[in-house]
Amino acid sequence: MQVGCGVYAHTVRGRAYLYFWHYETRGGRRIQVKEYVGPAGASRSHDEARRRCEAYYARAAQELEQMRRSTLADLAVA
Repeated sequence: MQVGCGVYAHTVRGRAYLYFWHYETRGGRRIQVKEYVGPAGASRSHDEARRRCEAYYARAAQELEQMRRSTLADLAVA
């Protein structure tokens, strides 16, 4: 399981743009996905990036908890 996300600024023609990256499963493989958020100087872009990070880690925590429960349930049966 590969977990992680973040935000970075990318400059194009002298203007900085904010991107959100995260890992997701596609075709049975974990890949890094990069998504445009908005102009790096806009507070709206930073708010959106923060919201995406919070949502990503909430989903990752749920997945990890499901894996933990499943593993412990398997061990209880054995």
